[in-house]
Amino acid sequence: MFYPKIPQRFGDGLPAGGSWVAEEKVHGAHLALVSDGRTAQAAGRRGLLDEDRLESFFGLTRLWPVLATAAAAAARTAEQKVILYGELAGGSYPHPQVPPVEGVDPVQTGVWYSPDLVWLAFDGAVRTSSGLRWMGYAELTELLAEVGLDRVPLLGQGRRQQLGELPVDFPTSVPGRLGLPELPGNQAEGYVLKPATSWDTSERGPRPVLKVKHPGFAEDSRYDGARPFVPPPGGVTGVPAWVLTAAVERLTPPRVDAARSKLGPAVDAAGLAAEVVADLLTDLDDDLGGLSELHRQRLAAALAPAAGMLAALHIGGTSRTSLGQTRT
Repeated sequence: MFYPKIPQRFGDGLPAGGSWVAEEKVHGAHLALVSDGRTAQAAGRRGLLDEDRLESFFGLTRLWPVLATAAAAAARTAEQKVILYGELAGGSYPHPQVPPVEGVDPVQTGVWYSPDLVWLAFDGAVRTSSGLRWMGYAELTELLAEVGLDRVPLLGQGRRQQLGELPVDFPTSVPGRLGLPELPGNQAEGYVLKPATSWDTSERGPRPVLKVKHPGFAEDSRYDGARPFVPPPGGVTGVPAWVLTAAVERLTPPRVDAARSKLGPAVDAAGLAAEVVADLLTDLDDDLGGLSELHRQRLAAALAPAAGMLAALHIGGTSRTSLGQTRT
């Protein structure tokens, strides 16, 4: 589960051939999504995050319903246990045309990505019977697109020696991809080089990966991180983290199936998602012995994006299957 430490220089004996990719290194907090297709867990560098840590981890509960639902969908698509490695970033964008997001603090300082929190994948792996297999660039990109998750920007693909000559001083391209106006001097942290193809560690040993960092990050106080995040009273989403976690665990494909059987095959994704959330809250209300109306409203708002994504995946998958175009 733990991501290997990335060196800043390669060791001896590294094969130079093959296709490699260079990706922007995003300045954020390491956050992995671990799922077996049924449930999903979040993990930082030191291990899995429990409910209390989930709330205090830079306000992660703000994104958790969507991330957990997407990670479980990715594992079902891959038909294996999946670990998606990424960076939780953003939280501030000091541009006069971009208003701040209330209740959100920057994950890191010095490089600005978004006024709200964002999660960007940079790697993915699956557990096999013999060990760990790192996904290739195209495989991971397709899987992320399937479940609506984004990844760090690609800077180039080709031979390692050529990619190693890329300039280390360049502006981050994340804000532009999010449709945000440019910030002068918003330079990227650097880039990471790794093989573009799949890498089975049981057959080939550890996968070679190299980071090339902007030298300013070692000496410039602008990049010294952010203050510890303190969750507001009542939680980031307005409900306790354990209640949100319990709700997310109930956001499953069988619940979507049941909702669609009730509404009929002609229902659209928005209507299906609304029914899923309503049914889930009724179920959770029964299990917990009563939810206040305020908590119901806040949970509905927090779950709506994830339910919409799950409903769209369900309808899209059903449509492809009906046309004889099943997923591979």
